[in-house]
Amino acid sequence: MKVLLIHPDSPNNVGIEDKSIRFIGKKAYVPPLGLITVAALLPEHWSVKLVDLTFQKITSKDWTESDLVMVSGTILQYGAIIDIIRESKRRGKIVAVGGPGVFHFHEDALRAGADFVIRGEGEVTVPLLLESLAKNDRGIVIESQKMADITQSPVPRYDLLDMNAYVEMSIQFSRGCPFRCEFCDVTLIFGRAIRTKTSRQVLTELERLYRAGWRRQVWFVDDNFIGNPTKTKTLLRDLISWNEAHHTPFEFFTFASVNLAGFPELMQLMVRANFTRVYLGIETTDKETLKVARKFQNAATDIDEACRKINRAGLQIIALTMVGFDTEKPHRDQRVIEFAMRNNIPEIDATLVYAFTGTALWNRLKKERRLLNADNYETTDWKKLKMNFIPTRPVDEIIREFVNIYEVLYEPKLYLERSYRHLAQMDPPPAGIPFKMPDLFEFIVLLKTTTRWGVFSPNRLQFWKIMVKLLRNFNRARFALFIRSCVVLERYLSMREDLSNQLKNCEVAAQVDHPLERCS
Repeated sequence: MKVLLIHPDSPNNVGIEDKSIRFIGKKAYVPPLGLITVAALLPEHWSVKLVDLTFQKITSKDWTESDLVMVSGTILQYGAIIDIIRESKRRGKIVAVGGPGVFHFHEDALRAGADFVIRGEGEVTVPLLLESLAKNDRGIVIESQKMADITQSPVPRYDLLDMNAYVEMSIQFSRGCPFRCEFCDVTLIFGRAIRTKTSRQVLTELERLYRAGWRRQVWFVDDNFIGNPTKTKTLLRDLISWNEAHHTPFEFFTFASVNLAGFPELMQLMVRANFTRVYLGIETTDKETLKVARKFQNAATDIDEACRKINRAGLQIIALTMVGFDTEKPHRDQRVIEFAMRNNIPEIDATLVYAFTGTALWNRLKKERRLLNADNYETTDWKKLKMNFIPTRPVDEIIREFVNIYEVLYEPKLYLERSYRHLAQMDPPPAGIPFKMPDLFEFIVLLKTTTRWGVFSPNRLQFWKIMVKLLRNFNRARFALFIRSCVVLERYLSMREDLSNQLKNCEVAAQVDHPLERCS
């Protein structure tokens, strides 16, 4: 069997249209880990090729030489997934589709002509797919409620990737999350029980990347890396030993919940293992709103103090937050801005609240008759100023506040100052992480960044003052974090401009009464 794995393009600015990616000369952020894991589950004698449509194109030869097309992606990519299904069927191919998108909207994939719609984890469902292929089944949903034993999960097929195209590689240690956040679909897909790979599995995957020549960032894509703190600490201790034997070739980052601040030893181990950044699910600092959203772990936490502890330990915070919750009070934008400034957090990744199909939020809003086309995957582009439910506050107010967060926080002068202060608040880094000379790629990024911000920017004086402070006081790793912050700012400046333009267009179309329609 000849298999063509297709990773769809996305409207969410993750491919070559992303200004940060173009700035550093790469083509995509991360590879499709799900697809290359599925590839490792297929029979060894099958011929497998991967095409990542975020930067590649499917050739006539690819179509001709394939029998089975397998496609997977998120809800944001689902429109592209439907197009791929239709084109594949037009060309007479067998089509199997899976991933988070089809988990929520499997009927759309069947209507588009998919032969196999797969709901569930690959380790469980791929064997079922192989059985159905052997029986010549078609037009069916393959589904399993059984959670995979990921200690048996294979090493992903990193050999299928064009590694030079990506900013970072991805790896997974755990699945599942112990919390019950009303808006989140993670527990729907992966459950609440934390399942982890063994340290040996993770180190084997890292060894595979190392032997392939990778020497840059590796993203642990776990929804909550510290879901099982005991097992995470075991992995980190083993990872520190592996780093020592390999001269610390990788820099790591991941997602975590704010209760990370309550585990000083865990944070220390993360920093010693060369974790430099962590995405934190802040969501909102409004305590009552957190309780309504069932984000009880945050409601019971002094979030400012948690951020200070995590930052001080030596981890750069990217704070994830949302606008549009029920019980949310007006001027939400000001509270987000004050939170970022108070804690000197450079990156605030804000989105509008979205009700995923099947979540507790979706079920509640459906019961309250407040959903708006929530069964339509086309309402899921978070770059657009629209919501898929009727909020408790005026939509115009929510949208203006959401846009203002980007307008204020990504003003370059404020952003650069927060970036520096965030690094300055960190404790001295632990001994033992070796100094590495920049490679050619890093040197080119440094040169382009200093030219962009140190020569052509109106903020060049501020940039050079910060650079002098960094070179005088910080080690190379934290200097590199500041350079990366400057690169990432390119993406946020683009988002800021796009959102502002959308808002202007919405306001110009004043003859239409419903703001959700104006912003569609």
